[in-house]
Formats: sequence, C-alpha cells, structure tokens
Amino acid sequence: MEVKLPPRLVWNRGDNTDQAPGNLVYYETARLNVNPVTENQAYFAAADPASADPARNLWFCGDNYALLEMLCKVNNSQLDLIYIDPPYMTDTDFMSTISIGGYAQAQHINREAFCDRWPGGLDAYLDMLYPRLQLMHKILARKGSILVHVDWHTSHYVRVLLDEVFGAQNFVNEIAWCFGGGSSSHRYFHRKHDLIFWYAKSSEYTYNPQYRPYTKGTLQRGLTTVKGERYKLNEEGALMQDWWTDINKILSPTARENLKYPTQKPRELLRRLIAAISKPGDKVADFFAGSGTLGEVCDELGRSWIMCDNSKLALQTSLYRLISAGTPPLAIAGTSQMPADNQTGLLLLKEPEARFENGEEMLLAVGIEYFRPAALEQDIPAAQSGDYIEFWEIDPDYDQRCFNSCYQVIRPRHRFKEPIPLEVGVKVTPKAGRLLAVKVWDVFANQTLAAVKLPD
Repeated sequence: MEVKLPPRLVWNRGDNTDQAPGNLVYYETARLNVNPVTENQAYFAAADPASADPARNLWFCGDNYALLEMLCKVNNSQLDLIYIDPPYMTDTDFMSTISIGGYAQAQHINREAFCDRWPGGLDAYLDMLYPRLQLMHKILARKGSILVHVDWHTSHYVRVLLDEVFGAQNFVNEIAWCFGGGSSSHRYFHRKHDLIFWYAKSSEYTYNPQYRPYTKGTLQRGLTTVKGERYKLNEEGALMQDWWTDINKILSPTARENLKYPTQKPRELLRRLIAAISKPGDKVADFFAGSGTLGEVCDELGRSWIMCDNSKLALQTSLYRLISAGTPPLAIAGTSQMPADNQTGLLLLKEPEARFENGEEMLLAVGIEYFRPAALEQDIPAAQSGDYIEFWEIDPDYDQRCFNSCYQVIRPRHRFKEPIPLEVGVKVTPKAGRLLAVKVWDVFANQTLAAVKLPD
C-alpha cells in the first residue's frame, strides 16, 4: 500500500554547520533588580539584594539556536506561547539613528541593529529558520501555540514550513495586521500589512476571545433590524476578526513609544496577541526579541517570559525599556562563546564618599569622573561624557563574576537629550573588602565596567 506524504517545501538544504554547537555552557552574566535613579545627589532606600533563586524572567544574549537546544534538554522548560518576529529576508542592513547632546549642538549617530542579508539566498534563509521552528515545536507545551510574524517577502514559504513542522491540521489563524504610512511606488499597490501565522501544538489550545467596539451604525440601529428582537448587542463588543486595522505602526520619530529600534512592534499589538492566546502565569518566549516589547507586555499581563537576540542594540534597548517600565527582577545570560561584556571604553570613577554611616548602613556618593566610548578615537571634554551614556548601573557588592544591577541611572524624561546624572547617592551595608562596580551602556550599544573598593 502506497503511503502518501503531505506536501513539503523542497530547497537546496545546507548541512547546518553554522548552527551553534551543542556543548555550549549556559551561564548567568548579570541580574537586574530595578531601582531607577533620575536625580543627582538623590539618596534612595537600599535596593533589594540579589536573590540566589532563579529569576522569573530571562534575557539570553546570543544565538537563539543555542538557547533552544538547551531548553530542549531541560524537563520543565515547556512554553505556553511563542511569538517570533524573525528577519523577513529584506536584503537590508537595519540601522538606528539617534540624536545626542543639546538641541543647539545635536550630533547624529547611526547604530547597527541587525543585518537581514542572506548571501546564500532563499536556501540560506530557510536553513536558518527551519531547524529553529523544529526546536520551538519540541519545547512548546501540549496546549501551547506559536505566532510567527512575517511579511510579503517570505510569508508563502514560512506557511509551508509551519504546516510541515506543526501540522496543517494545527493551523488556527492567519492574522492580517494592516497599517498606514507613506509609500512612493507607482508600480504596485502599496504593501501595508504583515501576516501573523498562528499554529497550535494540539487541538486543546488556549484562546480567550477578544472584542472590538461596534461600529457607529451598529450602535445606532442595534441588531434587531436585521436579526429580530431576540438578538441584543454584546456588552463587550463584537468578536474580533482576523483583519486588524486599529493598531498602527510606530511611525512618528517623536512618539513616546518609539525606542529607535527599526523593527519595533507596538505594545498594543503584542498585548492583544498575548491576552488572547495565553493565561496569567503562563510562560511566553520571543527568540527574535528586538526592542523587547514582549517582555514589557508580559509583565503587564502577569506572564513570565524568555527573550533572546544576538544584537547588542536589542539587548540595550530592551533593558532601557524594562527599567523604565519597572520590570520584575530578571537574569541576563549567554554562552561560553559570548564575551561577557564589551569592555572597550574608558571609564574613570570618582572615589566613593561616605556621607553618613551608623554601623548598619552607609549613605554613599557614587559618580563618574570621565567616560569615553571606544567608538571615539580621540578624547572628549569631561563635560561631554554624559552625552555618550544612555544609562549606567551600580552593583554595590560586585563579586567579579555576575553583575547584580541594584541601581540604574537614567534620564528622567528625554532619553538622549537632557543631561544624565553623573553622581548619585545610594545606601549600602558596610562590609569589609566590598567592591562597588559601575557599568556604563553607551549610545553605541557597548558596555564598559569599572570597579572600586569601598572603605571598610
């Protein structure tokens, strides 16, 4: 008897030798306990010490294939929802342009976000995506779902891959996200929508119906005109369809939500997806994290999360977002083949000064004397050091292995424009031989760390 195989996508498959080797070590490089500082010489309550317990949320720096392989080996790593927004094969180098310094002397800086070029063409793109989808299928819980966000470049190929990996019978929805914005083409209809493919692991998937407001006409006439007296309008609105026109892209460069990451998705889009296809307490993951929208929305909705990206700008943008939003404690991890930090800039700290001490706690003035990012070959005036700092962190008890960020110094309003505090006050517990460390995240998305011994 002849066995019929389902249709499959055929391409010139590579040997996947560029995938991360399976013996990489997963290790924690930093922890973030959010306690933002926005003013010079402001003394705050002592930050909570870093816990030895595993953090609820994880940001993984590096190749998502390595993380996926490691998650497959952990028994309790099953995920309830995966959302990915992978490269679209656009043949583009995505850049982030920011303006630093005062308004009168603004300086424009271009930063690399990620490269979406594939020298091997479509074959190379599919070689990247296919094995990752297979691993995502393995770590998805039985009642879990995956959302794959794509556009016209590769959507038709990705749909066939998903049919093969997850099963055509587990296809749930093709969501069209429609948006506005300018376009200059006179050769075709303006391409103004993305597609989000929703596949479930099984027929027992989570779904919480979402509603939209009724149209003005429906509210005026009700349903009785068409359907009769026994039909009434639902108090929650009309059931949501798979064609979304009410959430626009982040188009304005001055929009409050705009974090200057080129492929950033709006919070409302992720909020609708996560609210619909997961429950409070579920674990959600994004393996192409970008600006970190998923993490912020999961925090709001009571889901734990895992995010991963190999772009240093993605990590920095995500951390700034999460600090500003007051995220719960999180771990930052990587592999043994990933540098712990980009220790490339010149960072000179002021000698910490004790302002008050009573034996149980000490008020300590901590400051930056001078900073020059590695991207600048020549020295800069000390007064301009702050212009090149996006934010900086303090670990008041640095163990020289894992940086425990207990204080984060950020600008209070405008992310790059106004002066950033370069000296702040923090509370620490006196301890012999204690090291205090400062980590600077500069506007070029590099990190620089310096440590100083505190007085006994």
